[in-house]
Amino acid sequence: MQTLKTAAIVVLLMTVIYGAYVSLTTPPEPLPAGVEDMLVISDDGSLMLDSALPPSLGELEINAGSLEGLPEIIQPTDSVASNLLAPSSLPNSAPSFANPSTTNQSMELPSNRTPAAPASFSISDSIDDSAMNSIPDMGSNSPNYPNTNREFVVPDPVASQSKFDPSAGTRFASSESANVPVAQVSAIRDAVAGAVSLGSSSSGLVNAIKIADRQYSNDQLKDALATLSIFYTAPNLSGEERSELVQRLDWLAKEVIYSKRHLLESAHRVGQSETLIEIAQRYEVPWQLLANINQIEDPVTVLPGTELKVVRGPFRAEIDLASRELTLFLGDLYAGHFPVAVGNDPSPKPGTFTVQDKQTTRTFYDAAGSPIPPGSEENPYGNAWIDLGGQLCIHGSPSPRQPTEKGCISVADDDADDLYGIISQGSSVVIR
Repeated sequence: MQTLKTAAIVVLLMTVIYGAYVSLTTPPEPLPAGVEDMLVISDDGSLMLDSALPPSLGELEINAGSLEGLPEIIQPTDSVASNLLAPSSLPNSAPSFANPSTTNQSMELPSNRTPAAPASFSISDSIDDSAMNSIPDMGSNSPNYPNTNREFVVPDPVASQSKFDPSAGTRFASSESANVPVAQVSAIRDAVAGAVSLGSSSSGLVNAIKIADRQYSNDQLKDALATLSIFYTAPNLSGEERSELVQRLDWLAKEVIYSKRHLLESAHRVGQSETLIEIAQRYEVPWQLLANINQIEDPVTVLPGTELKVVRGPFRAEIDLASRELTLFLGDLYAGHFPVAVGNDPSPKPGTFTVQDKQTTRTFYDAAGSPIPPGSEENPYGNAWIDLGGQLCIHGSPSPRQPTEKGCISVADDDADDLYGIISQGSSVVIR
C-alpha cells in the first residue's frame, strides 16, 4: 500500500516538471504584422508605444490627443436623444443654411450622475479657414437663363382682381351643409351635358353654383373649380351669368393652380443635385411656371430640401375665333383666358394642333419676304412665338397691352409672357 502512494507522488512530480520544461523551451508565437509594426522595442527590451494610430492613418497627421482631464462620458436619456435626432421642419420657400451657433448651448444630463468637467465644442475646432474658402460659389458660374421679370398672375389681369366672396349675392350665400355627395356632383355634370345638348344650361349653372358654394365653404377649392369649369363652354348663358361664372372661375384658378397652396399635388421636396428644369420636365410643364409660382430666380441652384408647389401638365388651349378668346385648361380644370386678335399672315383655320416649338425671339418675314428682326416695332411676334405647325402660330404683340392683327393669332405681349410659361411643347391647341 505504501509503495502505491509513493509511485503516485513520483508520477505527479514528473508531470509537473515536464510541463514546466515544455513552457520554458517552447518559443512564443510571432505577433501579427499590423500589431508588430505599431510596437517599438527599446534597447533594454521594454515596449514603447510610438503612436496610437496604425501606419495606414499616420499619413493623415491626425492628432490622437490626450485622455487626461476629459469628463466622464454620460449616456443621454431617451428624451434627450430623441430631441437631438428630431429632424427640423423645412419651410415652403428655400431655407437658409447657416452655421449653427453652439455657444451658450447645454444639454441636461441625468441628475444621478455628474461629469467631472464641462465639455465644449467650437466650429473652428473642426473646420479651418482654408476649407471654408474652398467651397464653390454656385451662383457665380450658373448660366444666365431668361426670366419674365414679372410677378406671375392669373391670365386676364382684369378678371383676376375679382374676389370669390360667398356673401356677395344670393347664389353664393353660406350654406349650413358643407359636404356634397360625389354622386350629386356627378349628377350635376350629367345634367350639364344634357342641358348643353338641349340648348339650355342656365338651370344647371344655378345648381352647380349652389354646389360650388358648399365646396367653397368647406375649403374644397379644387372641387369647386371642377364643378364650375364644365360650364365655361356652355352655350345660351346670359351676359350676367357668364360674367358671374368667369369671375368665380378666375379666382378659383388663381388659388388652386397659380398660388403656392398644394391643392393639386403633394409638395415636391428638391433632391440632391436636382434642378428646377428637371422637376418641370417630370411634371410636363415649363420651368418658368414653377419658377413664377414658387418665386425662384435661378432654376439651377435650388437648395436641396426645398418644398415646391408643383402642377402636373401639360396644359391645353382652346381658341374661339368668333369670340376672339384663348382659354387654358389643366385637364378638365379651367386655368384662365386671354383676349386674342386674329390676323391673316397666315389666316388660322379650325382644327386640333400640337405645339411644335417655342421661342422668345423670332424673325418675322412680311408678304414681300423681307425679314423684320426681333425687337423691332414692326415685328408682330413680340416676345413669344409658339409654333402650331402648318405655318400657324400663337405670338405676342409689339404692344404690352393690346394684341395685334398682324401675323396669325396674337395676344398682348404681357399676356404672351404668361402664356409662354404655361404652354409646353406638346400641348394640344384646338381652334374652332
